[in-house]
Amino acid sequence: TSTRAALSTPDDRPAFLFVKIPLTRRTVDPLHQREDRIDQALRARGVGMVIGWGDSLGAARTDGKRIAEFIRIDITAPVLNDALVALHALLPELDTPMGTQIHYTLDGQHRMDVVTELGWQLAVPPPATDQPGRR
Repeated sequence: TSTRAALSTPDDRPAFLFVKIPLTRRTVDPLHQREDRIDQALRARGVGMVIGWGDSLGAARTDGKRIAEFIRIDITAPVLNDALVALHALLPELDTPMGTQIHYTLDGQHRMDVVTELGWQLAVPPPATDQPGRR
């Protein structure tokens, strides 16, 4: 959208964003090749880099155990919009499933882009249960 044309962070600090890819049998990547491909693609375009990754736990089950629900990939980017554009194109190429999310801060508010059956839904507020610190 036009309001996202020049997204950057104050004082030229890099933007922080993270991708959450739902874990399914089809999306398990034990060698973390997906994170490496995302890092290579972002660096090649000069729009960001992967700074870490790991499992993101789901809600507690009835037995009290929490299992990994997503793989989370942390990214820094000089200009937020450039990284978002690259990720919107790249993630489908990596066969990420519906429900894949890109989280970021826009005008001081936590927002996410999420893949639905209609494509990318942009800059939506995360669900109330998905507050910072519970990722």
